[in-house]
Amino acid sequence: MSSSHSSGLQRAARSARLVLPLTFAAAALTTTALRAQDFEGKTISEVSIRYVGPKTIDEARLRNSMSTSAGQQYRTEKIDSDIKSLYNSGLVEDVRFLAEPAGDRVKLIAEVRTRSTIGGVGFVGNSIFSDAKLAKETKLKSGGILSDSSIVDAKRNLEKYYQGYGYPDVAITYRMQPTAQSGVADLIFVIEEGAKNEIRKIRFEGNTAFTESELRKNMKTKEKGLLSFLTKSGRFETGKLDEDMESVLDYYRSHGYLRVSSPGVRRDPVGDGRVDIVIPIVEGDKYTVAGVGFGHMSVFKPEELYPALTLNGGDAYSSKKMRADITMIRSYYGSRGYADATVTPDISDAGPNRVKIVYHVTEGSRFRVGDVHIEGNTKTKDKVIRREVPLKPGQYFNSVDLDVTKARLQNLQYFSDVQATGVPGRDGYRDVNILVEEKKTGSIGVGVGFSSIDSIVGFINLEQTNFDLFNPWSFTGGGQRFGMNLRLGSSRTDFSLSLVEPWFMDRQLSLGGELFYHDSNYYSDYYDQKNIGVSTFLRRPFGEKGALKVEYRLEQVSIDLDPSVAVLSAKSVLAGGPPSQFLAEQGDFIRSAITGEYVYDSRDSNLQPRSGEKLSASLTVAGLGGDVDIVSTSFQGQKYWNLWGDSILSLNGELAFADALSGNVPIFDRMFLGGGRTLRGFDFRDVGPRDAATGEVIGGRSLAYIDTEYTIPIIENVRAAVFYDMGFVNSGSWDVSPNDLYSDVGIGIRVKLPISPLPLALDYAIPVQVPDQKADKGGQFNFSLQSQF
Repeated sequence: MSSSHSSGLQRAARSARLVLPLTFAAAALTTTALRAQDFEGKTISEVSIRYVGPKTIDEARLRNSMSTSAGQQYRTEKIDSDIKSLYNSGLVEDVRFLAEPAGDRVKLIAEVRTRSTIGGVGFVGNSIFSDAKLAKETKLKSGGILSDSSIVDAKRNLEKYYQGYGYPDVAITYRMQPTAQSGVADLIFVIEEGAKNEIRKIRFEGNTAFTESELRKNMKTKEKGLLSFLTKSGRFETGKLDEDMESVLDYYRSHGYLRVSSPGVRRDPVGDGRVDIVIPIVEGDKYTVAGVGFGHMSVFKPEELYPALTLNGGDAYSSKKMRADITMIRSYYGSRGYADATVTPDISDAGPNRVKIVYHVTEGSRFRVGDVHIEGNTKTKDKVIRREVPLKPGQYFNSVDLDVTKARLQNLQYFSDVQATGVPGRDGYRDVNILVEEKKTGSIGVGVGFSSIDSIVGFINLEQTNFDLFNPWSFTGGGQRFGMNLRLGSSRTDFSLSLVEPWFMDRQLSLGGELFYHDSNYYSDYYDQKNIGVSTFLRRPFGEKGALKVEYRLEQVSIDLDPSVAVLSAKSVLAGGPPSQFLAEQGDFIRSAITGEYVYDSRDSNLQPRSGEKLSASLTVAGLGGDVDIVSTSFQGQKYWNLWGDSILSLNGELAFADALSGNVPIFDRMFLGGGRTLRGFDFRDVGPRDAATGEVIGGRSLAYIDTEYTIPIIENVRAAVFYDMGFVNSGSWDVSPNDLYSDVGIGIRVKLPISPLPLALDYAIPVQVPDQKADKGGQFNFSLQSQF
């Protein structure tokens, strides 16, 4: 509130009308004066904005931070909320609301002094980097608002930039310099660069329980290495180094060393601007847990919580497990509406090198969900966000669902940042505040690329993941997914047009459809395949992590044999062998099929999973008219573990079968292995039963494969991988005998590109087990975008 409130009241008392700053709840001006609360409940006739000083912010932007408007009833707490909101917006330096009678109504005046705008950014004291470079790093723009938050962010950006280049002691202050233009100021940063330090070695003193190598793995700060120009190793930030030391100490505490300590990080100069980082460790004794108990509780009984504890009597003390147990206890309470529940661990000695842990819970009150407020969405409709929020007004407040809300909104890939918080509302309620920062959701891609299947490929992709069919010209904000793709390669021509409505009829029911045309001659040297048709599907969630999908697909499949097949078949017959099986595949086929699929997905991300699993089971029946009469089924699974150092272990596999209800299983419904997505040590579709006449893989009716992959981070957005794949394809239906088992081993790299959310996978694999030597072509390179969907 402004200190000018008293003078405002005095001016109001001298005037013919009554003007009351609303922060004074009961300020009597004269014997006939009204008090501020006398306006309570009256209808607001008008809300006007009065500028004190230069007008640097449009009224519309100020009103976006105000909930009070004409026609509403005057409420003191709502005005106070608007004052806070205006200050928090960073747009104003000072604000006060004035009120005056307007008949039986009340008129409000918001008197504001707005922030100055940025005229320019200057620097004093910098010698390492130019003014232009530093100005770019501030991320400030001329004409922007000089808010406290923007200045602090700019200062932090500069400090991080200097520290990233080895100047850990940089100190930055700032001042504002008025310009000749009213309401415009220059921002001047004063920089003390300090001396450059590069980390030669990171050493520990006093450590006996763990090696230096084990302890360094817990630090983000790294020694300077050969690839420091890429990894930026050898550079450090003082704040990050303090975090690293705490991370090392916590590693000790998580392995029983409750009393571990350190006098602090030391920097030992070794010349040429290089230093050794030395971290002394006082390990202390290793402790075990004598027992775990709970203080007084009324909502839960200890017996309900004990089975969920990870730290129990007899275990080595672990700060990591204790934090997990505290989170678990709070989640138990939060799921029942006790949003303010707090858990305090009491650790007491229970004999030599033994401790007892007692969790004291302050339960607080139980809350219901009040209002759900959404801010920051300028394109996305409110309902698109609101339907992803499991917290509904009137229900008991569930703090766990705040995390669910954030995860769901992040998985939409519409927003660069999502915040979901519970804040006090009216008595007995918690309001939900959702703040999003939108990002670009549409993309147009035109270019030429390379593929391990068909070498050179040109493409045109048009995608909008936040599409709105009913918002002409803009076509954004409705949460639909639209895609149009054209690919022209030396071995393919693909075109597709798709649209998905994930909330059909405002229910959790996805409706989608696709028109497609695929002309492919990379499947085999002996035939080309063309698919043209349409598909539509419905998808409904079952439980929190499951979904059932039903799809109908109608297409014409054309198989065009190469003339050499007839020649090779005739030669085989003349030699006493069988004719080519490919001869029966020639022609056009109408395929009318319906597929039912159930998917369970508990992965923490669908782009780069680190934990959880995805399991699916599907059944396809073709024969609803048309020329193809088969049944096929598939069972797929993915499992992920996040291990030390952010390494990831994954398993991925499939078991599938196809059988003919009448006639034969056509080649386009048979199964193959080999290539970048299955057995990476073999050519694409080069594992399976072969045609005797041509020697080409003809495909099987039973398939199984599994791959194991382990990746570790190298630098930001780059991971190294090692993997092992194995599998088989059998000619008979429902045949799971692994008599002809193929396997390979390999290494790879995963690179997250700025132009795609999916990482680029580059792999090299060599065959290990090869029952059919025709499939052994030596080591294979494969590269593709690694989709985990």
